[in-house]
Amino acid sequence: MLSGLIQQFERLANELVAAAYHEDEARVDRIDARIQELIDRLFRMRVHSRNDISAQIGFFKRLAERNCEDGSSVRRYTDAMTALFERYMDLNAGLVPRDDGLMVLPLQEGYDPSVQEMALDCLQERVAIIGLDYRYIYCNKRNADFHEKRPSDFIGRHLSEMIDMKRFQTRAKPRLDQCFDGACISYDYEIADAGGQMFDVNCRMTPFPGADGTIIGAVLILSMQSMFARVS
Repeated sequence: MLSGLIQQFERLANELVAAAYHEDEARVDRIDARIQELIDRLFRMRVHSRNDISAQIGFFKRLAERNCEDGSSVRRYTDAMTALFERYMDLNAGLVPRDDGLMVLPLQEGYDPSVQEMALDCLQERVAIIGLDYRYIYCNKRNADFHEKRPSDFIGRHLSEMIDMKRFQTRAKPRLDQCFDGACISYDYEIADAGGQMFDVNCRMTPFPGADGTIIGAVLILSMQSMFARVS
């Protein structure tokens, strides 16, 4: 079902290119309406297998890449990817303590942790979960790559070790504290990666509840845009 809809989308996309080339505006409008309906159908579909989750998120990832020169389209498709991540990774599942003291997502019968990690790693955004002690509970591959580290390098580490103490005290901690009190936070800043390239960053913080509903951390989703791309 999912693969058939994706193939149908590709056929319509090719037809749209042909209609635009021949300047057939009426046909362009008809095909575009069908494409938008198909995209909405692909987003609303709830799949269950690991392969289908990967294909569904990957579909919206490709849409974002194809429309990389249109900021509104990129935002729309990355928002769709984020929503899919939240759909397949239950943020209300709560955490349980491990023997080493770290908090981890509980494993249910039939649960495959690689599915959740795969969903998170498909996102263009950097994603992290920070506990009330300001230590990393989770870090996706995109965030680790930005710091030129492995995701496992972050688990249990204090946030200040990754972003330096000054930035932690003046920028991250005050907002995390608000998030720990129940607020959803969004703010923008500029940062250079390890190679010196500058980026505009939007950071969204969402409270992360435990099994009993109390807040035990914050989910951070960081969307990045190259400042070079913005100027050009």
